[in-house]
Amino acid sequence: MSTDREIELKFLVPPSSRKALAAEMASASASLERRTLAAMYLDTPDRRLASEGIAWRLRREGRRWVQTLKAAGANALERFEHEVLRPDASPDASLHADTSVGDRLLKILRKAEATGEFAGVRYRTEVRRTLRRVRTRGAVVEVAFDEGRILAGPRPGPEAAAGGPPEAPLRLCEIEFELVSGSPLAMLALAERWRKRFGLIFDPRTKAERGDRLADGLRFPAVRKGRSPAYPRDASVLDAFCAVLDECLDQIGRNAIGLVDGDPELRVEHVHQMRVGIRRLRSGLRSFRGWVSAPPPPLVDGLRALFDTLGLSRDADVLGAGVAAALAQAGAPPLEAGVVAKPAPDPREAVASAAVQQIMLAWLSWRVGLVEEALPCDAAPNAATADSKPFPLQAERRLRRWHRAIADAAKAFDSLDDTALHALRKRIKRQRYAAEFFAPVLKAGALGRYLKRLAVVQDRMGELNDLVVARERYRAMVADAPAAWFALGWLAARIAEFKGLARPELERLAGTQPAARSQSSIR
Repeated sequence: MSTDREIELKFLVPPSSRKALAAEMASASASLERRTLAAMYLDTPDRRLASEGIAWRLRREGRRWVQTLKAAGANALERFEHEVLRPDASPDASLHADTSVGDRLLKILRKAEATGEFAGVRYRTEVRRTLRRVRTRGAVVEVAFDEGRILAGPRPGPEAAAGGPPEAPLRLCEIEFELVSGSPLAMLALAERWRKRFGLIFDPRTKAERGDRLADGLRFPAVRKGRSPAYPRDASVLDAFCAVLDECLDQIGRNAIGLVDGDPELRVEHVHQMRVGIRRLRSGLRSFRGWVSAPPPPLVDGLRALFDTLGLSRDADVLGAGVAAALAQAGAPPLEAGVVAKPAPDPREAVASAAVQQIMLAWLSWRVGLVEEALPCDAAPNAATADSKPFPLQAERRLRRWHRAIADAAKAFDSLDDTALHALRKRIKRQRYAAEFFAPVLKAGALGRYLKRLAVVQDRMGELNDLVVARERYRAMVADAPAAWFALGWLAARIAEFKGLARPELERLAGTQPAARSQSSIR
């Protein structure tokens, strides 16, 4: 019934924009279509499909039933999609056979059934959809405005056995742009114009992801930690870089929606992981510098500004929840009334702002353009050029060169001032992320040992950095709060202690090679 690929982009619609957006959709009566959609999402009781990133549903569209299989695609915009018509609400997985994801579906279901686990309805959606087809320069785009809810049954476990009440529905108000024909870049340009007009918030979650979490009693987005990018050992430099870029952008985007539409109690962790994602992306750019085209400076500057803004929030959290609590436990006198650190910006407001949303969409557009448009003829060498060194060798050499700089700093560790310590910490972070990014083309044994030591040192240097940041905050309070002198003395002792802990770990790291030397590098 359909091709196996869809290209789409989804946004949350703020309540304040709902009426204006509905009016805009209705303004094109010639291409307007309204549908009532009721879908059932199928999975095994132990979530075997969801754990594999697969969504399988039956949806009633008017008088017909459509069975759909979906899975993640090559990047943030692409998804595998295979649809077949059904005479009724009975599922038939065999109709997806001979597709890449369909064969995986059948294999998973066969294994589940062998252990007595059978697929059934896990959650449902009820949606009022308004569709409009938009012709823009370079593309035809279907715009879908969805309002409705996601419903799930009782939580698994004791509550379900006792007949506990179902989870309250999740409300939906979102808009989706799906490419019908033409260029994905043209679709993104259209989405950006609508985002700007209606204050839309980029949302990388699917309805299936939200429904799966609701079925487990989880109403908010999960904290998204970094993962190792996956690409084949024989991948070109560009393919490897795109995999790295996709991983970092996904970590940023999912923690961003966690800040905007998530659990306030997880705010601190979403802020931290979003900053980690930005740091990883910037490290990825450095790791592949000279091998692929560089992003435009405004994209890098916008990301750096967001990183700094979120850093103010995280520093305030560390000072308030970590250092201040430890000081109180150590018997520190309370600061005088009215003496407080400068308030940090609200990270939720920062991420939902037009400037940040524009930057996030601009990064997605640049990522798509890497493949949609040919690289400049003077681009740096990559694995596809005849006279370039193999990508694994290039990666190995870069890691070794950066490692030597870390080893040199380790020798002078005791004499490093705060600025130099901060620079060393950033080098160590960049080295760890680069090693993870290059991991698919390097020998696993030596790299695994190296990554473990990098992780230990990074944690030590992070703890040390938090103490140094806190010391600067308390120094700024001394003039108005003499009690801050106690904090400065305590922090000086803790900084010396953590330097002592970091030194031997750093020396062990300096003596560890980042990758097993290959035959090509020996020659």
